[in-house]
Amino acid sequence: MEKGQPVWLRSTVSRWGWVPALVHNREDVVIKGITVLRVTLRDDPRSASMGQVEVSRSNSGCLSPFYDQDMHRSNEISGGDGYYADIEPFEIVLTIDIESAERDELEDIKIRDQASTHQVIGGVDDLIGLTHLHEPAILHALRLRYDSDVIYTSTGPILIAINPFKSMPLYTDEVMEQYRIQGEMGLVAEAKPKKGEKKKPVVDMGKRLPPHAYLTADDAYRAMMRGIEMSLAGGAARREMAKRRRATEVKGANDDNETQMNQSILVSGESGAGKTVTTKIVLNYFAMLSKVSAMKSGELKASEAQEEEDGQVRVEQQVLDSNPILEAFGNARTIRNDNSSRFGKYIDIRFSPSGQLTGASIDTYLLEKVRLIHQTEGERNFHVFYQFLESASEDDRDEYFLGDMQLEDFALVNQSGTYDRRDMVSDVDMHIEMMDAMSIMGFNSDMIRDIMRLVVAVLYAGNMTFTETNRGETCILDENEASLAVASLLGVSYEKLAASLTCRVLFLREGNITKELNSRQAYKASEALIKSIYGANFDYIVKVINQSIHMEQPKDGRRGKEQSAYIGVLDIFGFETFEINTFEQLCINYTNETLQQHFNKHVFKLEQQEYEREGILWKFISFPDNQDVLDLIDMKRVGILAVLDEQCIVEWGSDDKFVQQLYTRCGPHDRFEATPQQKPYRKFSVDHYAGLVEYSTEEWVEKNKDQL
Repeated sequence: MEKGQPVWLRSTVSRWGWVPALVHNREDVVIKGITVLRVTLRDDPRSASMGQVEVSRSNSGCLSPFYDQDMHRSNEISGGDGYYADIEPFEIVLTIDIESAERDELEDIKIRDQASTHQVIGGVDDLIGLTHLHEPAILHALRLRYDSDVIYTSTGPILIAINPFKSMPLYTDEVMEQYRIQGEMGLVAEAKPKKGEKKKPVVDMGKRLPPHAYLTADDAYRAMMRGIEMSLAGGAARREMAKRRRATEVKGANDDNETQMNQSILVSGESGAGKTVTTKIVLNYFAMLSKVSAMKSGELKASEAQEEEDGQVRVEQQVLDSNPILEAFGNARTIRNDNSSRFGKYIDIRFSPSGQLTGASIDTYLLEKVRLIHQTEGERNFHVFYQFLESASEDDRDEYFLGDMQLEDFALVNQSGTYDRRDMVSDVDMHIEMMDAMSIMGFNSDMIRDIMRLVVAVLYAGNMTFTETNRGETCILDENEASLAVASLLGVSYEKLAASLTCRVLFLREGNITKELNSRQAYKASEALIKSIYGANFDYIVKVINQSIHMEQPKDGRRGKEQSAYIGVLDIFGFETFEINTFEQLCINYTNETLQQHFNKHVFKLEQQEYEREGILWKFISFPDNQDVLDLIDMKRVGILAVLDEQCIVEWGSDDKFVQQLYTRCGPHDRFEATPQQKPYRKFSVDHYAGLVEYSTEEWVEKNKDQL
C-alpha cells in the first residue's frame, strides 16, 4: 500500500457502503514492540468522475437497445450528482497490520483499480476477471453496468441479474437466435436473413456473447446434449468427440459437466429480484430450442398437421401456458413485488435424444396459505380472487351466489385496503389469459366450474361469524348469507358445516367424545378449513397440469435405460425479512440457508479441491460457512424445529412452553439471540447468512401442526 494508492474505504456515510480514497501518507511505527503501518487516507478528488464509462460502441458487445442514451445518462450520473457527490472531504489516520495490508486482507480498506478505459461496461462481463475481487470492486462494477442497462453479469458459472424494474427489449427473437447460433456452432455466427431482409449486425466472430439468461439456459442445454451424445457413443468415440469439441469451442465457454446428461438451473434471490420472470425467460428459450430441433429433424411439419386436425397443442406451448394458471393461484402482490411467487416450484423438463422437449412435471413447495388469512398494508391476497371478482359475468354471479358483492365486501381481501396492482397489469386481462390457458391445459368446463366454486367458497368462509353461548364456553355458527353460501358451494348442509366448525370429535378406545369449541377455537377451525380447501385446490390444479404436460419416456431396448435427459429449473423464495417475521419466514429463510450451503460447497469448496487435484497454485479464499445456522434450525433434539415438533406431539404443548424450551436449549448458540427486551414478547433472533432476523413465535405450534 504505497503513497498515492487508490483504495476503497468502508463508510457508513455512503449509501454504497464504501467511498473512494487515496493513500496520502504512510509510515512504519512501533507500538509496544510491534511494527505496524500508519496510513493517512483522504478523499479522492477524482471520485466525481468515477461513474464515467468510455466504451467503444463497435467493441462493447452490449446488447442493450438503450446503449447510446444510457451512456449519456451514466456520464450525467457521474458528474455533478455523482455516486459520491454527497461525501464531504475527509482525512482519516488508521493503524493497520503490515502483513494484512500486503495481502489485501484488511476488513475496511480494499485496493482500488486505477481509472482506465475499458472495452466492456464495468470493466468485465465476468466478475472473476476483476483485478481485485472484493466487495467494493464487485459493487462498483455492477453499479456501472446497471446504470447502462446492462443487467446481466457473470461470476463463473453463476449469472447475476439485477432487476431493471422496466421493460427491456433484450428478449426478442433476434437476440434469442444469436445465442442459439452461438451455442450450436460453438462461436457467434450470423443468422441467414430471410428473403428481402437486411443483414443484421452481430458480435464479432469468435467472441462470446455477453452474459444473459439465454446464455445460461443454452449452456445447460448444450451440456445436456453433449452428455446424451457421449452416453450413446463408445469409449473411443467419446474421446474423439471431446477432443473435437475442445478444438472448436469458443474460449471461455462453459465446458463443465462434460459427460453429465442431466442439468439444473437454480433461480434464487430476494423478494422482487425477478425470479419468476427469469424462470419464464429460461422456459421460453428451451421451447424455442425444442422447436428448432423438431424443424431440423422434419418432425415439426408433420406434428403441426396433426395438431390442426386434432386441435392439440405442442408440449412446449403447454409448459409455457401453465404459468398464467400457477401465477393466478400462487402469486400475490407484496410490498416489494406486484407478482411475487408465494410458493416454490421445481420444473423437471424432459428432452429426447434429438433435443426436443417431450414433457415436464412440476413440484410445488410451501404455498403461503397464511396469506389467505392475513395480509399486511399494501399487499394483496392471491391474484385469483381479484381476477375472478373483477371478471365475473352475471351468470357467474348467479351461479356462485355473488349477487352484487365486490372486493370490499370480503374480509379475506379487504383487510389491507389494497385492491390494484402497481405494475399496470389488468386483473381482467389476466383472468382471460388464465381461462384460455386452463382450456389448453386440459381443464374441461366442469373442472373449471368446480375450481371456481371452491375459490368463492373460500371467500365466503372468511365472512362467517360465530356467536358465543354458555358464557363463552361454546358457540354456534351464525346462519347468514356467508355460511349458507359456503355450505351450498361445498355441497354440504348448513348443519354439518356448523357441527364441523363448532365441535371437535376425539376418537378413543372407549368411544368417541364430542367436545364443543368456544368462539376463538371455532374461528381457528374456520381458518384451518379455508387453508385446507385452498391448498387442496392448488394441489389439484398442479396435478391436472402435470397430467397434461407429462409424457412417458421411451426406453432403450439394448440397455433398458431412458434415452431422454432432463433439465431441472428450481424457482424458490428469496430470503425474507419484514417488520414482523413468523413461522413462514423461518421456513423460507431455512430453505435459503440450505441453498447457500449448497452454493458454498459447489462454488468454493469443490473448486478449491479441484485446484489441489490438478496441482494448480492457488490462494485459499475464506468464505462464510453457514453450517452452524443450519444446525441451529434443524439439528435433532436441540434445533429450533426439533423443539417445535416436541410441543406439537404432546397434548399440552403451547407457544409459551415452546418459547421457554427454545430459550433454554438454543440460548447458548452463537447464532441465536433473545434479549431481555424480546423475551416478554416471546421473540428471538437468528443471525442468518444474510443478516439478523427477529421472529415472533405467535401461533407457531398451531401452524406447525397444520391441523384441520
